[in-house]
Amino acid sequence: MTQTYLADHTLLLALPAFVPAVVVVGVIVYIARRDRRNPDTGAEPGDEQETRGSTGEDDSP
Repeated sequence: MTQTYLADHTLLLALPAFVPAVVVVGVIVYIARRDRRNPDTGAEPGDEQETRGSTGEDDSP
């Protein structure tokens, strides 16, 4: 008498739990890589030094 093994679908049943996690990680990695390639060019290097001690007033009447 031979015994036939049926397919084990454990991995198939685990996919709904892992796919959303992989998608979230993929989105985070995509955003991080995009931000590293395109640094913020709107701010000039001297801007943060100027605003540190500045009160926002220009001494005009």
